Amino acid sequence: MNGQRSQLWTSDYCRVLLAHLLLLLTGNLLASSFSLYLFFRGGTDRTIGVLHYLNAFGALLMRPFAGWYLDHRSRRSLLMFCLVGLVCLPFGYIFASSMALIALDRLLTSLLSAVATTGVTTNAYDTLNEGNFNEGVGYLGFCNSLANAIGPGLGLWLWEKHNVWGLFGAVAVASLLALLLLRKFNFREIPKEHITPFRQESFRNLLYEKNALPASILEAIIALGSGAISPYLILFLIQRGVMNRPGLFYTFQACGTFISRLFVGKISDRWGEAPLVYSSALFFTLGVSAVSFAESQILVCMGAVLMGFGYGFVVTGFQIMSVRIVPPERRGTAASTYSMGWDVPMAFGGLIAGILNTKYGYDITFRLILLLYPIFVLIYVFVISKHPSAFRNWKRAQEMGRL
Repeated sequence: MNGQRSQLWTSDYCRVLLAHLLLLLTGNLLASSFSLYLFFRGGTDRTIGVLHYLNAFGALLMRPFAGWYLDHRSRRSLLMFCLVGLVCLPFGYIFASSMALIALDRLLTSLLSAVATTGVTTNAYDTLNEGNFNEGVGYLGFCNSLANAIGPGLGLWLWEKHNVWGLFGAVAVASLLALLLLRKFNFREIPKEHITPFRQESFRNLLYEKNALPASILEAIIALGSGAISPYLILFLIQRGVMNRPGLFYTFQACGTFISRLFVGKISDRWGEAPLVYSSALFFTLGVSAVSFAESQILVCMGAVLMGFGYGFVVTGFQIMSVRIVPPERRGTAASTYSMGWDVPMAFGGLIAGILNTKYGYDITFRLILLLYPIFVLIYVFVISKHPSAFRNWKRAQEMGRL
């Protein structure tokens, strides 16, 4: 066990893991506070939804190209270029003189962020071997959960205490630290036989990795609900008047995520993703219900902890599933496919919720989100569980000597 840990915690893995956390944190810092920034600049609920759509459009546009480039050209060049851009772009929000310029900055940020997060994840996979792969990917998933848990609360605190400069300055600093961490990273060289012309790629191979698609679909359902909740949660809590300090929601959500991390690795290693699917659906249903019907701060905090359990279970288990049977030369595209399963539905969730909030109000919209979780379970039971990347099928194939 100690030998495995020493192999896992190499200098390269530590660098890329921290860079991964920092990049995810930049996006999550804005998850709760960007809507407040838009209202500060004269925006509306619909404006928030449209800008979330731009974020989805940028990710959808760039992630397939990023995956192809990482697999067939270079693990380094485009990633470093995008990180430099992500250091500079946050200051555009500070100096933008119109909503159109804010929208342009949002689009450019989503384009560069899509490439950077895909690149960091792919390079993290390259540092792992067969003996520590599940454990290493598990920590990447934990970084996702950690960023989802602490980022929104930290972003809200920065906005309340330091306003525009504090929030976007922190985003720029986090991107700069990620850039500095990766300057001395040992990037994997692309074999000559994998350097193929862009035009020779089939559309399907360029767009997605089929063996990562099942995990991405499951993640997409959770992300759709999360995207519908996150941009409007603070506004909802302020409107309901049930929390004097709405940022506490994210503190309790972080506690739920940390607690779930104590169990998710062992559950995933022994039984795979199935118990994580059923448990997370239950936790999200109870958590979102508690928040949407809450009349007291205690109920909101309970809902936050339960949603934290859900995030902790989902992200780690599905990330392992997304690369379980993917060959090394397709990991860039697999990382792209998995990431699209989060950021594209998350942004579309914000767009849809912006329309629903305008028509029905926050509480009705949040209750409609509850319909997603039974669908999530049914899709897993009748479709995804039959795919070779599902733990039970993968384990059976291993025992038969086919993997």
